[in-house]
Amino acid sequence: MTIAKDDRLQIRVDPREKRLLERAAAVSHVSVSAFVLQSAAAQAAAVLAERPLIELGPEASAAFTAALDAPAAVNERLAAALSRPRKFRWLD
Repeated sequence: MTIAKDDRLQIRVDPREKRLLERAAAVSHVSVSAFVLQSAAAQAAAVLAERPLIELGPEASAAFTAALDAPAAVNERLAAALSRPRKFRWLD
């Protein structure tokens, strides 16, 4: 199934950048447009992979907000860990 490519993306480049893209596209055996699109899409995927998006439904969103708004509970194990002497010191 072929997807129609009707949307356009226009960019301006200086002559040196254009020559660089043309050379890279030529050695990749693709058009400059295909090379730029593939490169941009790969970079976009990498950027977005570093910033995961979590979508919550209304109930989960309300529960998450309530958990953030609630005061933290310190149990005995956490209290003991916080009271132990540290092997490091903060740099102030």
